[in-house]
Amino acid sequence: MSEPIDLLQALVATPSISRDEAAVAERLGGWLGRNGATVEYIGDNLITRLRGRRPGPTLLLNSHLDTVPARAGWTRDPWSPTIEGGRLYGLGAGDAKASVAAMACAFVDLARKGIDRGQVIFAATVMEEVGGGGLEHIKAELGPIDAALIGEPTSLRAAVAQGGLMVIEASACGRQAHAARPWQGENALEIAARDLLAIHALELDRVHPLLGRSCANVTVLRGGERHNVIPGSCEYTIDVRYTPAYTPAELLEMLQAATRAELRIRSQRLAPVETASDAAIVSALDQAADGLELFGSTTMSDWAHLRGIDAVKIGPGDSELSHRADESVACDEVVRAVALYRDAAAAFLLSA
Repeated sequence: MSEPIDLLQALVATPSISRDEAAVAERLGGWLGRNGATVEYIGDNLITRLRGRRPGPTLLLNSHLDTVPARAGWTRDPWSPTIEGGRLYGLGAGDAKASVAAMACAFVDLARKGIDRGQVIFAATVMEEVGGGGLEHIKAELGPIDAALIGEPTSLRAAVAQGGLMVIEASACGRQAHAARPWQGENALEIAARDLLAIHALELDRVHPLLGRSCANVTVLRGGERHNVIPGSCEYTIDVRYTPAYTPAELLEMLQAATRAELRIRSQRLAPVETASDAAIVSALDQAADGLELFGSTTMSDWAHLRGIDAVKIGPGDSELSHRADESVACDEVVRAVALYRDAAAAFLLSA
């Protein structure tokens, strides 16, 4: 096996469900140390730096160590990586340990050759699958960053835009009554039901060129206590996936106008992000890839914590296979990712 595939197998064989990443961080750190890197840990986040001979820009290579739990339906041991038909199977193989392995190998390749100017930081971080506390926690320790490559399964296409997430809690208030005398009350479930239909019909018609339309979906509904009580209250949760075409305030106003429940924003910290197609990091990737497909990604990643920094989300693997039984990644794609990350980093440091 090649170096990146050997490393990927070792990482997949080390369970690392979110908030339990210490063992895989130590395994990766040991591999980097044996290959000449100096590793720093902040919690279970791993950081290593490569400095050039002269001052210059700083490029961050970032991917995450954690995985979701193994779901039902696996036909293989999720933590016993196997290779069949040129694909490596295992939990987290594509999301995102393939990117971690490829970035680690690219970093070591750059270190062996040395860089003339600037700095490359490789950060393998934790808790991305549960909200990104890892990269958020260490961002200040990284220092100023000029550009970033975020390792996620994109089939080596370059995501130069990523949608945002806003979570809204809604409280529908009716009037409680006995189910035998419904005219004495007002059913909060019916209020919520009308709200749900209004949200479903809401037209968010501003179209982003890469991300398309924003959307709002009711994903949680809580209400009612007993069969013989007309409920006086009902709560529901709205998941809003939005593009830079809208602000959170605009979306909240539109949703409130369409519904009767009282709405409040629970979270809006994962804002949409995008990088200009002519940014230096995009040009460097295009040069390294000898042709690059740009797209917009509607799935979340730690890129959301790097607002204001030119970044591209790119990595081996198919996001359609993430969080699914028998997750896998093409071995040749992992090997190609090493060269892509390495050559893009070198090109960026020379040109930026």
